[in-house]
This record gives sequence, structure tokens and C-alpha cells, in this order.
Amino acid sequence: KQNQWLEKPKVIEVPIPGGITAYTDAGKRSKKAVCVWYEAGRWHRQSLVGQEGDTLQTLELTAIIWALEHWLNFPLNVVSDSLYVVGLVPRIQDALIREASNPRLGKLFI
Repeated sequence: KQNQWLEKPKVIEVPIPGGITAYTDAGKRSKKAVCVWYEAGRWHRQSLVGQEGDTLQTLELTAIIWALEHWLNFPLNVVSDSLYVVGLVPRIQDALIREASNPRLGKLFI
């Protein structure tokens, strides 16, 4: 009899009960991204300053990456208004890294 691994997906499309919910957004003009969440009875905010070469999409992705790193070992729900990032995140867990045409985007994936 052969054993098979059952992989638990890291990204699911329904909210995780009891998980932190992080709201992310970015501003093209301000070159900033933000992550906001409610925890321990109050709202928290993490502002992230963009880097040279950032686009609105890379700023949005920066906010989500910050949230994923900040709650690395905790259940996390992420809410974003970026169709680009919402479409991208589920593909990350099975992705192979290759050279990106946008250097800033490539740095975010490493």
C-alpha cells in the first residue's frame, strides 16, 4: 500500500473563522500602501512607503506581502480591492520564480 500526501491549501476563497482580517489598499499618487486590521478591541494601521519603480499593482502587492509575513503562523483573511493582486495571490503557492520584466515585481517575490 502506498501513502499519499494530502496538501492543505494555503489560499482558500472563504473566510477563516477566528482569523485576523486585514484590509489592504494603496495609492498611486501617494506611493504608499496600507494594511489595517482590528485586534484586541482597537484598529491598527501599518503604512508602507513605496520604492522607486513601484506601480499601483506592486504597492497593492506590497501591502498583502506585509500582512502575510506579519501573520505568517496565524490564520489570516485578506480583503483587497485590487483585482490584479486577488488574481495573483492564489497562484503564488504553486509558482516557479523566474526573471520578471518588472524588476520591482521580481524583488517582491523573492
